[in-house]
Amino acid sequence: MHPEATADPQTVRWVVPVGTLPVVGEVAEAPDELGRMLHSGEVTSIEVETQAVVIRLADGRSWSGAGARVRDALSAALQHPRRWRPADVVTEDDVLRAALRDVLDGSVGDYIRSHGGEVTIVSAHDRRAEVRMAGTCSHCPAAGSTLHSRLESALRARFPDLVELRATEEPGKAARRTWLTLRRRSA
Repeated sequence: MHPEATADPQTVRWVVPVGTLPVVGEVAEAPDELGRMLHSGEVTSIEVETQAVVIRLADGRSWSGAGARVRDALSAALQHPRRWRPADVVTEDDVLRAALRDVLDGSVGDYIRSHGGEVTIVSAHDRRAEVRMAGTCSHCPAAGSTLHSRLESALRARFPDLVELRATEEPGKAARRTWLTLRRRSA
């Protein structure tokens, strides 16, 4: 695990291996010392992403003063993934949607946007995801390659139980609609 600074000086994003925690979103309860820091108000919020834990210190606290304690508390809390409790009920569909959002907000989305394309989430349920490809993606002959070699690979790294990733072009933007479907290979 390693820390990354954010735009908010009170907030640090702690990068952890994908799948470390079975929750995403705001945390209501964390194990041991990290949980005590949250309940005492020393830490004002903890949010779990698919590959990071974002922790915000209370105003008036500094990472130079509390950083080592938070790091040690987070490290210990990560050893008990089943004891983390989200603020809201989190389903497997929520985890898939969060993983897909991470991928599209990260380097894969940057790559697609750099070529004038746009990919938006249509749905994420039952271990299946559907995205809509628009912009230059809607008529690009390499869209299938981008979907498979970049998007699917990155999504599968964050959500290994993916069964299917399906994409459709934006309606009305191309002369023909194309469905690109990738299914998990049978073992």
